[in-house]
Formats: sequence, C-alpha cells, structure tokens
Amino acid sequence: MLDVEGTQYDALIKDVAYNPVAGRIDEIDFQALVSTEKVHSVVEVILENHDKIVEGVLQESLEEIAYKALPADLVDEVRVDVGDMKIGDVIRVKDLPIYADKKITIMTDPDAVVVALNAAHNAAVPETETAETEEEPKKDE
Repeated sequence: MLDVEGTQYDALIKDVAYNPVAGRIDEIDFQALVSTEKVHSVVEVILENHDKIVEGVLQESLEEIAYKALPADLVDEVRVDVGDMKIGDVIRVKDLPIYADKKITIMTDPDAVVVALNAAHNAAVPETETAETEEEPKKDE
C-alpha cells in the first residue's frame, strides 16, 4: 500500500535509483495496481533445512520464479524444504505448492530445476601439479 496525501493505493515498486556516491536512494518508481488485472512479478525461492543435508552438494538453479497474478494473490516467497532430499533428488517448478495454486499463472518453465542434490566428487590432485618449483631466475645486475 502506498499512501499519497492520505489516499491509499495498491502499488508495486518497479525501479529504485540508488546513488552509491551519496549513499542514498534518489528515486523510486511505483506501478499502481488494478484489482482486476494480472500483474507480472517474481517470487523468491528460499531453501529451508539445508543444514540437515549430510551427504552430497545442494545445487540451487533458480533463486526466483516468474509468475502472473491478481494484486490480491501476489506472493513474496516460496519456501522449499530440502531437509529430506537424498542424492539424485530434484525439485522442479511444477513440484512447488505455488504451481498448484489456480490463482497464479507460472511463467517459468514448469520442468526447470529449482534445486538438486548431487553427489560430491573429490578428485585427487596429481603430485606433479603440486610439486612446482617456486624459484625465480636470478636477474643480472
């Protein structure tokens, strides 16, 4: 909600002009919302319980998902519980609860990978690469 001289408007922040030299925000652009028009937006993907992963490496492929919805149905974040994932498990956009919401139209590919748990591969470093000499040739004076 944006309050302009006592009048309330449904609005989204469209752009922020930041002045890094002065360390301040110079301008913020808003978009007024119409309650009957769908709006393009993005939802942030937040991974939960990643500290419970004991084996493997968690690879997050998408940090946000594009969608369209009416202003009343806009969503800020979608939480993904990765605590029970096993090596080889993959969570796609179509597996998220936001995908099943009939009020929201997902614009991101439903088969796109959000997060995957891959096996960790530690390769041994050959000794020839680690035994490099650190001597520099002497300069002529």
